[in-house]
Amino acid sequence: MIKNKKLITLTVAVVLIAGFALVSAAQYTDVTPVEPPGAAGPITSPGGILVILGGIVRIIAYIFWLAAIAFTFYAAFLYLTASGNQEQIKKANSQLKWAVVAIIVGLLAFGLPNLINTFLSIGGGG
Repeated sequence: MIKNKKLITLTVAVVLIAGFALVSAAQYTDVTPVEPPGAAGPITSPGGILVILGGIVRIIAYIFWLAAIAFTFYAAFLYLTASGNQEQIKKANSQLKWAVVAIIVGLLAFGLPNLINTFLSIGGGG
């Protein structure tokens, strides 16, 4: 019960302090306008969004390719060191299955930018 009282007291104190800070900040009127920077930013046209999305998808695809390679090598290591141990062979099969899943995801990630570009291109299509 004492813990709850301390928590409630602390919460009320934080809310009151934050409230006073917000009220005093809202009354401050001597603000000079900030000029926008000279550069427009990374997105200067609607196609810029597609470029950024394509870059993000490409990075994700590389990560999945690396995971697929790592899973494949680990599965190969498990197969080589199994020596007839059925438990280790099952584990190697599972690792190989996830390597295939990572390869499929990687292939989809490389194909998605083209698919997105086809559907969202401005003035494209028929």
